[in-house]
Amino acid sequence: MQPLYWHPPTDTPDEVPYEMNAPTHRSRLALERVLTDPDDGSAWEFLAETYDEMAEEWPEWARSQHWYNSSVRAGLGHAKPATWAFEVGCGTGQATAPLAAFAPRVIASDVNLSMIDLAPRQPEVQYLACDVRRLPLRSGSVPLLVGLNAVPHVREFERVIAPSGQLLWCTSFAAGTPLYVDPERLRQLFGPGWHGEAGRAGHGDWMLLSRNG
Repeated sequence: MQPLYWHPPTDTPDEVPYEMNAPTHRSRLALERVLTDPDDGSAWEFLAETYDEMAEEWPEWARSQHWYNSSVRAGLGHAKPATWAFEVGCGTGQATAPLAAFAPRVIASDVNLSMIDLAPRQPEVQYLACDVRRLPLRSGSVPLLVGLNAVPHVREFERVIAPSGQLLWCTSFAAGTPLYVDPERLRQLFGPGWHGEAGRAGHGDWMLLSRNG
């Protein structure tokens, strides 16, 4: 399996990243259950409930993290042009703004309406409440699928991403992010039919995957 190509880091901040005790965070423990068994319904429900509880405080907290979406902006700098993009786990819209500047049309989704209701409205963006395990999209239809600090569902992503499409997967704090999957590990979960590149930006990292062929 071809390893990821790593670009040099960009936007390296001097400030110390926000500490969330990520390795033992309740979200990380639930994420590990989901990665081990994508059909673990109780783990998915726990994650949805956890972030629903945090919705009201999320926009203000995210604004206080000055490098929060640096990885998204850096990753988009390496992505192919896309006629539209689909975002999973959009939360209150921190990655949606740079994504809307990249693609002429964006559908931003999250399982929690409580998060979506607090996201800023933009003409280019349509918000959608849906479960990442059952995306309301045609197979092979998405040119660019994006997630920032989101939970992956590999089978569903493989189904909806177009043959020439890409996946951009980003974090705000790299391994310090509670919802964190090491890029090399996620690359392996997708298997030999994909190749990719990655990099670090701000306090986070990004990975861009494309189908082989």
